Amino acid sequence: MNELTRHALELADQGLSVFPLQANSKRPITPHGYLDASHDVKQIEAWFNNGQHNNLGLRLADTGIVVVDIDHHTQVDGRQVLKEWQAKGMTLIPQYAEHTPHDGLHYFFKNQQPLSDKVIVPGIELKTKQIMIAPSQLDGKAYQTIKGTDLTRLSTLTAWLVNLLTSQQTAHTTLQHRLYKTWTGKLLDQLVAGTDQGQRNIYLTSLLGKLLHTGCDGDTAYSLLFFANDHLNPPLPDQEVNTIFKSLMKRMNQKRGATLGQ
Repeated sequence: MNELTRHALELADQGLSVFPLQANSKRPITPHGYLDASHDVKQIEAWFNNGQHNNLGLRLADTGIVVVDIDHHTQVDGRQVLKEWQAKGMTLIPQYAEHTPHDGLHYFFKNQQPLSDKVIVPGIELKTKQIMIAPSQLDGKAYQTIKGTDLTRLSTLTAWLVNLLTSQQTAHTTLQHRLYKTWTGKLLDQLVAGTDQGQRNIYLTSLLGKLLHTGCDGDTAYSLLFFANDHLNPPLPDQEVNTIFKSLMKRMNQKRGATLGQ
């Protein structure tokens, strides 16, 4: 039994559900991603103990677990924001944490508040639906557990961050509702319509920008981007679609960082 299967079964033994993603990718293999997550031993062994080197996804939805995702980018470093928070007494002390392949951090917490996926500040996001977890790999580098062993023993998400998220969510509700009303119908049409072979990069970049503008979380936009690509004739290689996603997310983080600094 490989390490991935062992870890998936350990999570299942803790009452948690997991799902497979493609090797070296965040792209789910199952039709509905984290919604297909399972803690059934036979299903987990079929997904992971098969020589395919699939990545491991953990369902967060309905578990009372959330993840603070601290990214490290050239222009926007969430770890620096974390240090600035700590200097002000706004501490985040997880009982379980992982180091990501791109030098970021995942802090796991318990939470029973009605929160959703959200960019808290540039470089730091809240994940409430799903997360990729160790020992998954991206670009040949692995997620690594750096603190804790048991996801049933987590500290509670600190009150100051819950209050911040709750106030942000209330302030943006009306705006997001208007955006959904304005964009959704046309966006769904564009998602299905596709484009000519020579316009694939431009089409997918534009589509991704509109998806993110609706207020959906990054994982949703990522999945829909691949859905759109799969319906092109011919589709772009997965690596090229990943590059489009990473490039646009980087530009958006830089833009948010510049706006925050004004």
